This record gives sequence, structure tokens and C-alpha cells, in this order.
Amino acid sequence: MSVQTEKSILIDLLQNISDVSILKKVKQFVLKEIEQGELTDLQKQELNNRLEEHQKNPKSGVDAFEFLDSIKTKYEL
Repeated sequence: MSVQTEKSILIDLLQNISDVSILKKVKQFVLKEIEQGELTDLQKQELNNRLEEHQKNPKSGVDAFEFLDSIKTKYEL
């Protein structure tokens, strides 16, 4: 099952819950699961490489909003 399908199912389930305490528990669980963890050395190096590349050529990237719009269009979000 695709990630988008899983998200849609979860949203449908959440929309039918009328107990605020259950929603708060789900929210706390999700927030805990996505808490920022420590980056690996490889991830840190990749971020440093990207930052260095951006500093050398600031116009080489893609506008973030244009990128998000293209993803929305591509995945029909």
C-alpha cells in the first residue's frame, strides 16, 4: 500500500473520532515518533556539502515553493 493511501486511510479514521482525548493521544504519539533524532556523520557531511554548494552558487537551486507546487501537481495533492 502506498504512503499516500495509508495517509488517506488514517485521515479518514481520525475524522470519525469524536473523543478529543483519543485525538490528543494520537497526536502525542505521532509527535514523539517524528522527534528530531541525532544525525549520522554521513547525513551531517551531506548537509555540509549542500550548504557549501549553495554558498558557492546560490542561484543553482530550485525555489522551494515551485518545487512543492510541482510535487502537489505530480501527486495530485
